[in-house]
Amino acid sequence: MKIVSGELAPGALLPTETALAQSLGLSRPSLREALRALARKGLVDARTRRGTLVNDKLHWNVLDADVLRWIAAAPPDPAFFMDLLDLRVIFEPAAARLAASRATPEQILAIENAFRAMAAALPGDVERCCQHDLAFHELIVAATGNRLLIRVATAIRTALLAAFRLSSNARESYENSLAEHWAVAAAIRRRSPDEAEAAMRVLLAGTARDLAPAYEAKPRGKATARPTRGVAITRPRRG
Repeated sequence: MKIVSGELAPGALLPTETALAQSLGLSRPSLREALRALARKGLVDARTRRGTLVNDKLHWNVLDADVLRWIAAAPPDPAFFMDLLDLRVIFEPAAARLAASRATPEQILAIENAFRAMAAALPGDVERCCQHDLAFHELIVAATGNRLLIRVATAIRTALLAAFRLSSNARESYENSLAEHWAVAAAIRRRSPDEAEAAMRVLLAGTARDLAPAYEAKPRGKATARPTRGVAITRPRRG
């Protein structure tokens, strides 16, 4: 979509309905319904006698499933993915803390199995690793039992998967990432809320570290990741 990709900048005036309908091969009623849908999602602002203008990104409903899917499919937007990281830093360490206190044995095993699947996918299948990475984080949120947190995680899952793909492409090595993920799982297994929260903060700091080269910019004001290069990965024990 030209709006989400930035081809149509904020404030740009869309062509007339007649011109748009002809260029897109749509009937006028279908076009009007499409424009109303975009307006509901905050992407455009249509007014009588002025036309339809592209809205600034601040007005977009970025938790809308369609908008998230369009953003994920567009060329990477550094500001959006850093906003996403800010959101994750706010709620994921707290989710790890709650999971360490509330997770059932079955949920702990599922988190560890997601980690094992991540590790097994590398280095040959990065896409499958990203899918299991998403499951790892969603399982931790699910283990909190908090319906609002679970709903937030569900709403942003498309964007999270896109972020995992981007940070995976930015990494020189997957060893750090696996070690950071296992530290979270191990702390939850030990029922240690403090350790689980701290480990998740380190993991997210590593994500910020890996996203920064992709954007050729420094991540915004979050905790600096401690050096982890060369850390040996402790394989999880079953049971």
